[in-house]
Amino acid sequence: MIKDLKNWAKYEIANLITKVSPSSKIFGPPSGHYTDIDEYLKHNSKAGTKKLLLDEKATDQHQNFARHLVSITNGRINLNPWSFITEDDKLLFKESSCYGPVPEDHWVFRSIKLPKLHKLAGKTLFLSSRSNYWHLLADELCDLTLLTESGINLNEFDQIVFEKSPFTAGKELQKNFTLDQVNQVSLQKHLHIECEELSFFTGTFCLSKHALSLVKYKIESFLELSLAKSGKSSKRIIVSRGSSTTRRWLNENDCINLLDTLNFKLIDPSKLSLSQQVEAFSNAEIILGPHGAGLTNIMFCSPGTKVIEIRSQEQGGEYSSANCYEELSSIFRVKHHTFDCPSTERKDLKGRSIEDADLVPDPIKLMNFICEKVLI
Repeated sequence: MIKDLKNWAKYEIANLITKVSPSSKIFGPPSGHYTDIDEYLKHNSKAGTKKLLLDEKATDQHQNFARHLVSITNGRINLNPWSFITEDDKLLFKESSCYGPVPEDHWVFRSIKLPKLHKLAGKTLFLSSRSNYWHLLADELCDLTLLTESGINLNEFDQIVFEKSPFTAGKELQKNFTLDQVNQVSLQKHLHIECEELSFFTGTFCLSKHALSLVKYKIESFLELSLAKSGKSSKRIIVSRGSSTTRRWLNENDCINLLDTLNFKLIDPSKLSLSQQVEAFSNAEIILGPHGAGLTNIMFCSPGTKVIEIRSQEQGGEYSSANCYEELSSIFRVKHHTFDCPSTERKDLKGRSIEDADLVPDPIKLMNFICEKVLI
């Protein structure tokens, strides 16, 4: 109740500021919104361009989605809350949000003042503001692959907005995809950026089988790996959340001790090289782990591998990313099982207290689920 009142108060104050502020560059939120980039370009035909990179049937087979490279003049990127803002000071809603259907509920409209503005001259390509392993493979590298396939070179841009990975595997990937050779701008350092010409991708909330397959092929090519069984890795692995600060597996040790009787072995992907991660997943027959970036390596599994994803029973919904690993499993013909469990809400996490809640699966129920649903 108190939280709702605070959000209402922020929105009303920000709404009043909008009426007197000349632009959200100075103070207050954007002056309004466009539903998507198409609506913006319809009203401002000379303000940008839209190039088709991919038209593909979505993984649920019920609809098609297209991925485009969009370029707009004097566009802005704001990190927190996540927003693309046009030259005429309006939010591009669909491109800025995956958490709800109502534009007015976007967090940016509760902003009293956005962070200090940093300006970039020339052409800027936005890739990502996250160093997360999942977003690196499913977003950044897929987009780069589609960009190259369409004949566009990274050298055409004066700078690229992305985050350098802190993990060994991420560093290897960024190097092999030549991201270490470009002029990098960090959105974590400059929280609010205006670009003379801003290019970014649309359709990035969907998984592309075509792009992911190209990324997988390129990774396996430069690693000189095949899916042949080496016999060196465990056939049954548990994917640890390691030092992650969200979706922590609070009783991990209790579960591991019990599952040791079923010959499961623990790995922490954040401490492994790229080749070690690929080998572990490509040789595994059963993989168990909480919803998190470590499960991105599902894309390297052999068809028919069984995956058990531990997920909060509160997680889900149309605007949740809860099903992303299930979709990934479908693309690479992996048998996916979801084990929903109780969780501890993270009230310290703004806007994602349920999405990133800590997990507390019952060890006995988890073991029974594996024996009854997977080991049959």
